[in-house]
Amino acid sequence: MSKKTFTAEERRRAIEQFSPKIFYSDRYSDDEWEYRHVILPKQLWKFVPSGVLPEETWRSLGIRQSPGWEMYMRHGPEPHVLLFRRPKDYDLLNPPLSSGARAARRANLQQQLQAQQAH
Repeated sequence: MSKKTFTAEERRRAIEQFSPKIFYSDRYSDDEWEYRHVILPKQLWKFVPSGVLPEETWRSLGIRQSPGWEMYMRHGPEPHVLLFRRPKDYDLLNPPLSSGARAARRANLQQQLQAQQAH
């Protein structure tokens, strides 16, 4: 049985219509990583290639996240659940260039880390 192919226009319309229904979990973390999972509505599953997706591909499906996130796996029993991670404190260590307040916090954090390492 062959898998149905979709035109670029069918894909575009489905993403436009159903991307607002993408669910983004709260963030959770361990000592090294910050995590979140994204659940795609079933109407978008048919456009998702198998495996771990590069950023360009998952963003093209309508998934919107701040910089630094990488997809690292799928939840095996539920392939429409995509798992993402990024280094902990990514926002503090990689502030937008236009943000003076974040740059100051980054400098402060770096000073704190250096002080901890000196002990």
